[in-house]
Amino acid sequence: MTFLMFIDGVLRSHTNTPIYQGLGLYRLLAENNRVILLSANKAVDDVWLKQHKINKIDDLIGRDIPFMTDNPELRQVEYCRSNGPVEMVFTSNPVLIKQLLEIGITVNAFLQPSYIKEEFRPDSREGRKSWADIEAEIATQQDSIKEDPRLQ
Repeated sequence: MTFLMFIDGVLRSHTNTPIYQGLGLYRLLAENNRVILLSANKAVDDVWLKQHKINKIDDLIGRDIPFMTDNPELRQVEYCRSNGPVEMVFTSNPVLIKQLLEIGITVNAFLQPSYIKEEFRPDSREGRKSWADIEAEIATQQDSIKEDPRLQ
């Protein structure tokens, strides 16, 4: 099987640090499958991968592929798909997820909240909810479950 995995958002956070859950997922899939890594900058990302002990890679696809469009991530997936079947794409980009689903490509939305936005990081004070807000949200969700006719 062939899987595509974006480095940014799955293996690496916006602060250039590794996302350990993504690295674990990569290593698990790479044991018995072909995992193609999709890169924004092939030369820089190759160095980053080696620094983080990802030395045995099946392929690294940069944005230097033919017919690059204004949507480079979608074009990278299309390029890989034109070279053979792709079982699944791993990305954290919600816009790309929607585009891939629309053209019939199976997508795994890798959403690690502690790395996507600053307010979700443990060292951030921004964006934290008060306990009352959390209790209100729980009550709202419980009420919506009670009123759902599908669960009656």
